[in-house]
Amino acid sequence: MQREWKAELIEAGGLVEDFVLADYGDRRAEVLAAAHGTVWSPLTHMGILRATGADAAAFLHGQLSNDILNLGATSQLAAYCTAQGRMITLFRVVPHEGAFLLLLPAALQAAVQKRLTMYILRAQVKLAPAADWALIGLSGPHAPQALAAAGLPAPTAPEAATSGDITVAAIPGRAPRYLLMGPEAALRVLPSRLPEVTRVGARAWAWLDIQAGLPVIGLETSEAFVPQMMNLDLLGGINFRKGCYPGQEIVARTHYLGRLKQRMYLASLPADAPLPPPGATLQAPNLPGQPAGTVIDAQIGPDGAIDLLAVIQISSHDAGAVLWQDIALSFRDLPYPLAASC
Repeated sequence: MQREWKAELIEAGGLVEDFVLADYGDRRAEVLAAAHGTVWSPLTHMGILRATGADAAAFLHGQLSNDILNLGATSQLAAYCTAQGRMITLFRVVPHEGAFLLLLPAALQAAVQKRLTMYILRAQVKLAPAADWALIGLSGPHAPQALAAAGLPAPTAPEAATSGDITVAAIPGRAPRYLLMGPEAALRVLPSRLPEVTRVGARAWAWLDIQAGLPVIGLETSEAFVPQMMNLDLLGGINFRKGCYPGQEIVARTHYLGRLKQRMYLASLPADAPLPPPGATLQAPNLPGQPAGTVIDAQIGPDGAIDLLAVIQISSHDAGAVLWQDIALSFRDLPYPLAASC
């Protein structure tokens, strides 16, 4: 909904701003709204695959890094890996009326569907795009009240999900955050039931993911990392007690033998720095002539600086100097404890 939103006397890093959100093409204005208000975003950059059939749970359990058989009424992250343990994509798996919704970047949807379908064989599973469905993100301090005003339940437990005409899944964030998914016709009328919520674009939602320390796998980073490098073990995205799945041996060996050399970190760059694209290579003095890390995603923050997630050599992070085009990254704390190694 296009209405003017005013952030009065917002204090961020000692900077006091009186900013009016009137131009939805202004990335910083949208992120400012997302940082301090309650916002909704149409997540058209995401796709939804629907897995149905009597064997859907068992099939996904044998393909993904997490426990699908005991998913219950919660959503969870789960990696789909190559035999070498490299993440092809990262799903958020959401149960829905005996089926499963697999949320992933739209750019990878067709290739991932094709690859997964190759392994269905005689199993009673149907994997198809939820072409008639849409996905909306809702975030902010008043998000639970906004859901109540729209007649939707607000899951209270972490990662909890509710089923219905519109499925609601709680996801991590520094403020309450939810994913709303359902038939496009039902979601199309939802904004009119959220009168006190500001619309923002996908970039603002991506900034919220960065602040939550939630990684995304895109075309530039597909098959580049084992799950622990992207902190999936810290985000509940790996079950080390379940049975086999593609790449399980590599993932388990990394966990039990403690050979992890890279982790995903939250960092920032000054406002005058160029915006690094996903997949951009970072450098460090302790590794001359070698890549020290890879940018996962970077977005302009509410103060004009660039916030990013990057997988970085632990030794380079600990040495205290990591660079993007000779500009030093400033590291910040993730919202969850970061183990030194597996």
